[in-house]
Amino acid sequence: MTDTTTHTVPTTADRIAGTAAVLGPLLLLASSLLFLFVENGINDGVLGGTVGMWSCFALAVAVPGVLRALEPVAPRAAPRVALVATIGFVAGAAFNIQAMYGAATGIVLLDRVGDGVPLLALLAFLPWGWFAPLGLALTGWLLLRAGARLPGGLLVAAGILFVIGRPGTIGPLVLASDVALIAALLPLGAGLATGRSPIRRP
Repeated sequence: MTDTTTHTVPTTADRIAGTAAVLGPLLLLASSLLFLFVENGINDGVLGGTVGMWSCFALAVAVPGVLRALEPVAPRAAPRVALVATIGFVAGAAFNIQAMYGAATGIVLLDRVGDGVPLLALLAFLPWGWFAPLGLALTGWLLLRAGARLPGGLLVAAGILFVIGRPGTIGPLVLASDVALIAALLPLGAGLATGRSPIRRP
């Protein structure tokens, strides 16, 4: 089955989510480029961490907005995946704060857990940080089920590359993940904002 496009009048929520879906991945790529080419590498820099925070704000609005549009075809799964994704992007904000703090002070909290930093601090980051790529991949899977094959496949790829590239600070994989996310979310965001969605309705 090929992708089809439905036409609806966008709501205010759709316009907000659509705009966030355009801005979020672009900000994430900008953050990665700052980390890699201006600062100290992935997850290590004040500028990259700041822009990364902005990307988390936008993605925490965008991905649940996409999933809201998927509720007619996945009424039980879409809200659950939205919960996973939202938690993931909140945790992403924590990692960006750590990137800023580490660059400014030379202290990486995760490296000091158990050595002057309480073990409980680990739970501010993990396992929640893994929810972001999981949320992207699951959103992609639901899009595939809804007939939006290209953005769905790209989101699955972005999630997989994200979980490999960012924890391992592998720059090329991080950039590949960001580009896949842009290619997936920009048309989805534009579709939400204008009422032209590739999501097949039941």
